[in-house]
Amino acid sequence: MSKLIEITATLVRNPYPDLPKLCAARTLPLHREEDFEAISILPVNSNPMMLNFAEHYRLIVELLGCIKSFEARIDTCLLRIQMPAGGRMPKEFLDEKVLMLQDVRAEEAFLQREGKPYIAIEDTLPRHPLEAGNNKIQIRIACEQDPSDLHWNLVEGISTKLKAVGFDAVETTVKDRTA
Repeated sequence: MSKLIEITATLVRNPYPDLPKLCAARTLPLHREEDFEAISILPVNSNPMMLNFAEHYRLIVELLGCIKSFEARIDTCLLRIQMPAGGRMPKEFLDEKVLMLQDVRAEEAFLQREGKPYIAIEDTLPRHPLEAGNNKIQIRIACEQDPSDLHWNLVEGISTKLKAVGFDAVETTVKDRTA
């Protein structure tokens, strides 16, 4: 029976603390009282922002590189992309095996029905105070059969990478894959 390996983790610090940051703060074009009133009713995330848009892209690119360095058979890599994206997409996102989506679960259901191996990277890492998120990442690896040593090496590589860039509480679970 095919399996789904799930890696979950929480970002607890900035992944790149020693790198200078370009200030991403922008002044909103607020001129009238109505403008200030409109902005004041927007929800503000109470979770800490651990990274900005550029750092988020860098993190995902590094995870894609980590995945690619292992030779597990993965036909598709699904990335949950939050909008607005906040900048140019890295070229690594345009790889033929990478599919960027806002709803990863629908595509996962399709791939599961087809019995195809895939990896899904789904995060809720806020990059702006008005963006929802709880600093969590979930990486799901769908295997055609019971996980092989190659899959476990990939899981260990991803877990090591997550810890190195500031994630904590890295947990791995294995489930039967449902079609």
